[in-house]
Amino acid sequence: MSERTEIELLKEQLRQSSEREQSLLVQIENQFVRIKQLSDRLYSQVSALEAEVSDLKAENIELHERLSRYERPEKDSHNSGIPPSKESIKAQVMRRTRSLRTPSGRPSGGQKGHKGTTLLMNPTPDETQVHTPDYCTCCGKSLSGIQGKEAEVRQSIDIPLPVCPVITNHVSMEKKCDCGHLNRGSFPLYVKSGVSYGVNIHALVAYLSTLQFIPFKRLTTIIRDIYGISISQGSVSNILNRMRKQSQAGYEAIKNRITHAPVVGADETGGNVNGKLQWMWTFQNEILTFIFRHTSRGKAAIDSHFPDGLPRSVIVSDRHASYFNMETAGHQLCLAHLIRNLVYLSELNPKQTWSTDMLDLFRDSIHQRKSVSFGEIDVGGLKNRFNRLIKEDLTALDKQYESLRKSLGKHKEHVFQFLEQDDVPYDNNASERSIRPLKVKQKVSGMFKTDNNANAFCQLHSIADTAKKNNQDPFLAFVAVAENVCNEK
Repeated sequence: MSERTEIELLKEQLRQSSEREQSLLVQIENQFVRIKQLSDRLYSQVSALEAEVSDLKAENIELHERLSRYERPEKDSHNSGIPPSKESIKAQVMRRTRSLRTPSGRPSGGQKGHKGTTLLMNPTPDETQVHTPDYCTCCGKSLSGIQGKEAEVRQSIDIPLPVCPVITNHVSMEKKCDCGHLNRGSFPLYVKSGVSYGVNIHALVAYLSTLQFIPFKRLTTIIRDIYGISISQGSVSNILNRMRKQSQAGYEAIKNRITHAPVVGADETGGNVNGKLQWMWTFQNEILTFIFRHTSRGKAAIDSHFPDGLPRSVIVSDRHASYFNMETAGHQLCLAHLIRNLVYLSELNPKQTWSTDMLDLFRDSIHQRKSVSFGEIDVGGLKNRFNRLIKEDLTALDKQYESLRKSLGKHKEHVFQFLEQDDVPYDNNASERSIRPLKVKQKVSGMFKTDNNANAFCQLHSIADTAKKNNQDPFLAFVAVAENVCNEK
């Protein structure tokens, strides 16, 4: 083969190789295109699957939450802080037949030796009516000439009708002295210019609004129907605000006595004032009740009335942090609150024993406080049982168990103060009772229309509740306040 023929052959081979290379490059490019298309398709499918998985996870969480409402015990007043007024109908029925107290084994009703009460006869009746037979019920003979003797005495109690207001004209007379000076008689301080309402009406309005929770419109209707006095809702508001101003000194006196009290119970609740959520706070003990309104549920509210805290007082409360940020002489947790929490946890998982053991401990401590001489209570033994329980590992249970365990561990010094100081109660029920009328008032009236009306209710309720705790008539306490109102210059 000639050299030229060999060169031509190599050229042809090179050309064919180049063509094959080009063909391979085209095939590779086509493969890249197909791979990209497949990649895009797979990426789209993966994105769709990820979105579907995310939706399924969210749906799963929602279904678990919905299912837990049926699997978990319903929260009501027996196992949580939910008030009876917000319970379901089922829970209300259950509450009537179930109690947090353990059975005593004694029959229901009054126990043997219990002193009963009944209406007693008044030794000085206002009127006596004698009922004498006129004829014999056997033979029909007249008995008018026969002297009778007393056989039986009964009494009835009623009120006179109509109940009419007493309207008094006060006339100022003028007298001219021989010296030429003209003298005029002075009106009593409680008699204002024109026509004014007297002491008893002021006290009655305060009593019906504050202690009986009557809304303004119904209150004016009651006074009109029973006493024949037409009074406007504006006048009711004015009367309550005058009573608020004149009760300020007594209100401040209650607060000052609270600051020196050795034991003070505290609680707070939300209230609607002109459509806005505000907070009503109570600080009280066996003989005093001090209630005030504030826009905050934090320590700022406490500082507005007790800027120095209550350094002489042991505070009985729930676990609200604001109370533990105060300057105090000590704290006592409300065991009634804790018992309700533990009852719920016992119902949530009946197989675990931690909450039932803690329940038994708290109930045992209360029983010892009630039944054992104060110096003989086994405080050390009770505390040892408590310390063992708060050291248990509850991470395998629902997070609510661990949350309560940690909280009790944080406040372990405040659980058994009532076993070491005999004037400290083991619950804060008295505070709840003192503040509950605010919820009843709101439930009946809807809300307070103004800050002044809310303040008037808090002040007047503080005065009335303090009077009741000291075995005094709250209406007469309002009469005393109203006398200051009517004698105001």
